[in-house]
Amino acid sequence: MSYSQTYTNSEAQADSKAQPSVQDSEGNSYRTVKIGDQIWLAENLRSTKFQDGSAINTAFIPDDDENKLLTYGRLYNWHDVVDERNICPEGWRVATDADWQTLEKTIGMADADLNKEGWRGDNDLAITLKEAQPDSWFKKFDQSKVNQSRFSARPAGVKWGRFYLTQGIYTEFWTSTGATDKKAYNRTLVYPWWNPHKGEINRVKISKDYMFSVRCIKI
Repeated sequence: MSYSQTYTNSEAQADSKAQPSVQDSEGNSYRTVKIGDQIWLAENLRSTKFQDGSAINTAFIPDDDENKLLTYGRLYNWHDVVDERNICPEGWRVATDADWQTLEKTIGMADADLNKEGWRGDNDLAITLKEAQPDSWFKKFDQSKVNQSRFSARPAGVKWGRFYLTQGIYTEFWTSTGATDKKAYNRTLVYPWWNPHKGEINRVKISKDYMFSVRCIKI
């Protein structure tokens, strides 16, 4: 089953976590979801404009393919993520590192792991954020846990300079939390059969010039 098919099926499911949809400044509509006490976009941001209508510098569609826009959203560098004009819909903001830690705790991450860097989380908690996680030769997953949160993460990949990489392999989400002059915190989920970290969530400091997916959280 393709990710677009999974999206169609999951969208049709009745779910108490679902919240009213929201629109950005261009009229793009997004599903939203309540996870614990937080309300998140349940799709990656697709906007090319800030709240004031000015153009976002980055906003790359995977493979420059408009057919992939609804599936994967757009990719942004960190400088656009933290621009005061705000790339999220009105009443929303880009999730911080602390917001992600709250989400991780809600889905079951141990307190001792929240501030660690690298791959974190036990009991395959990352798959509760993923729209799909196929079994592999080496590991079978409890499919009833896949996308339990209805966060619906998809492997959109990453852009670095002229290079677009890892579609179908990784999804990388920016946080709005800087770490150093040149790096900020992000989150990574991994999907392929050969990677042993499919059930974990990666928290690292990484160059602000990469282009990653963005999820907004309600203010």
